[in-house]
This record gives sequence, structure tokens and C-alpha cells, in this order.
Amino acid sequence: MKKILTGLFLGVSICAFGEEIVVYGPNSMKWVEKDYGPIFEKETGDSIKFISVDGLVPRMKLEKRNPKSDVVLGLTQVMGEVGKKENLLEKYTPKNLENIKNKKYFFDDEGYVTPFDYGFMAINYDSKKLPNPPKTLEEIGKLKDSLIIESPRGTTGQELLFWSYGLYGKDWMKFWKTLKPAIKVVAPGWTEAFGKFTGGEAPMMTGYATSSIFFHMDGPENKYESFIPEDGGYVYLEGASLTKKKEIKSGAKKFMDRILSEEFQKLVAEKNYMFPVTNIKLPETFNGVPKSEKIIVLNKEDINNLMENLETYRKELLNFLKK
Repeated sequence: MKKILTGLFLGVSICAFGEEIVVYGPNSMKWVEKDYGPIFEKETGDSIKFISVDGLVPRMKLEKRNPKSDVVLGLTQVMGEVGKKENLLEKYTPKNLENIKNKKYFFDDEGYVTPFDYGFMAINYDSKKLPNPPKTLEEIGKLKDSLIIESPRGTTGQELLFWSYGLYGKDWMKFWKTLKPAIKVVAPGWTEAFGKFTGGEAPMMTGYATSSIFFHMDGPENKYESFIPEDGGYVYLEGASLTKKKEIKSGAKKFMDRILSEEFQKLVAEKNYMFPVTNIKLPETFNGVPKSEKIIVLNKEDINNLMENLETYRKELLNFLKK
């Protein structure tokens, strides 16, 4: 009887004192702890502590000798490669990798980064001020002082830089020279840009195609819309990875096994306003997301070039925007 009670006590103790999994990711993914955390804890006995980080790889480099995170969410194609090069990521293959519906979403064939969502860069605009929005980058550039963009030091601004490179390659500055007359504000990040945009400082801002879902949560009369320039819609993929450290928590691996689960992927659509990589049924709100006939995806050569020259390109762009 004593042995049975001891075993019972140990079982209760393990359940009550599961591991805390520290997850780094962009501010937009706070729902991982709030909405997915209870599901994860019920299934595994482990809890999630989410920490918002703007600039995952730089933060991980600072903590390399004593990593604080167990999992990172939001690694894009380029930053995933940088993370591998800096020896910041641990290789891991989730048990349900076959849930990914299309092989084109795999952007790391070595198994360090697992894709979990994707989206398109776009232009968000005020339909009251621009009832007939421009269709191309050139047309945007002709609307003087009408556009808010994000600094390439932040996550969204960095993706804009990648968009310009994906569109024009080594002539990527053509993108910015075309838009320059229209640029009124360079905001530090998406949150600041959105505040200035909704505050009426300019009728357009650079952002995401799925922002139209976010805008329309306020009702069908919402004046904010999105469009993708005909020049080409840039696809950005987001992935998850284990942080490289001496001891990998078993709970961290459990989390990686669940990012492709139906529960997590539904929340990707409902809370992150991004397209899931699995075959779950999308909410009706996704029907209104603008699409592009010309898709821009970075190839291996693009990624390698950006990885090697990213800081140089950032400085070049920042100097150009200051002129």
C-alpha cells in the first residue's frame, strides 16, 4: 500500500510541477501563451511562458552562452539561415511533419526550422482617402508623402527589404527609389506604423495582406483595406526551432510536435491572421484577403546573399531613407 501511495504521489507531483517552456517570438504571437498555453498544459502538464522579442537572432546571439529561451517562433528564411550559421538552433524533426500540405513551405532542408505559417507583404490603405488605390509601385511613388513604412531594423521593415531583393535582386534599391517620393514616415516597427496610419498621418502603410482580416474585425464598414502591387507579392514564411543549449527540455520537443497540430494551426489563422501550413479549414474572413498573380519567393542564392550582406544592405537603405 505504501508503494502504491508513493507512486500516486509522484504522479501527482509530476503533473503539478511540469516544465515551463520559454518561447520567444514577435509581439503579435502573445496568444501562444494566453490561448494555446492552457491547451498545451492540459495535454502535457507543461506550461508556456511567452516573451515578445523584436529581433530573434540578435537576442539569441546575446544569450548564446546562457540561452534563456527553449523555443523560438517567427524565424524567416533568411534569419533561419543566420541562426544556423551562428550555431543558435538545435536540429529537430516534429513527429507530425507530414501534416504540412505543400512541400514549397519547407525552407530548411536540414531540419533546424519547421514552418508553421505564411503570408504576403502588402500595402494597407484608407479607402475613404483613396477610393481608387494605386496598382503598382510606380503609381504609389507618384502619390507624394502618402506612405508610412517600417525601418529595416525591425521585423516588418526587414521583410520589406527582402521583398525588394526578391523583386529586383541586386538592383533592389530600384524598389526604394520608386517609392521614395511617397514615403512620409519611417516608423520603428509595425505597431508604431499602424498607430500613425490609423491616426491619419498618411493614407497608406506597408504591412501584410492578412491585415484586412484584422481591420474588418471592427465591422464591415471599416475603411481600411489592403492590396498587393501588381509588380509581385512577396511570400514570407515563419518557422519554429529549438534553441541550442546544453539541456533540451522534453517539453520543448512536445511543443515542437504540436505546432502542426489542428489546435495550434487554427489559432495561427484566428489569432495570428496568417495562413496555416496544414489543411485546416480557414475562417470565412480569409476569403477577403487580397491575392497576387505574381508570387515572389526567395531562392537559395537570394537567401545566401542576404545573409552575407544584410547589415550592409540595412545601412545602405537607412542612409537612403534619411536623404
